[in-house]
Amino acid sequence: PRERVTWYAAVAFTRWLSAKTSVSITLPTEQQWQRAAQGDDGRGYPWGNEWDARKCNTAEIKIGKTTPVTQYPQGASPYGVLDMSGNVWEWCLTDWKTGEVDLSGINARRVVRGGSWFSHQDLARAAFRYYFNPFDRFARIGFRVCASPIFLNH
Repeated sequence: PRERVTWYAAVAFTRWLSAKTSVSITLPTEQQWQRAAQGDDGRGYPWGNEWDARKCNTAEIKIGKTTPVTQYPQGASPYGVLDMSGNVWEWCLTDWKTGEVDLSGINARRVVRGGSWFSHQDLARAAFRYYFNPFDRFARIGFRVCASPIFLNH
């Protein structure tokens, strides 16, 4: 995963990728992120309700840095999404204070989800939410992209 990326840079990347591919690509909203992590059954962690340090990269493992996304396949969410707990905090489009998706909020704190390799298990819970300022750039912050489904007419 990419790390040391500000929220602004992550949004700029998604806009560039959208233009390059002609597909609507964004950061996920907080709600999209949470559903991808928890599924529809409200589980505590992407893999279930019981903590298992062997299923994600958090402080308990003591690696102390980002790992490849494929390193913890047993930690997949109900939708098969990897690294929803641990590795890097992931930027969301959502404004921390208002809960809205408003790209015009200059310097508005933005939601991050998932915890990181620096976080302990309580911060890696699927429902845990936190924030950073959009200009923050740390080794423990990254992002994932969300693409709109493409519907084909047959």
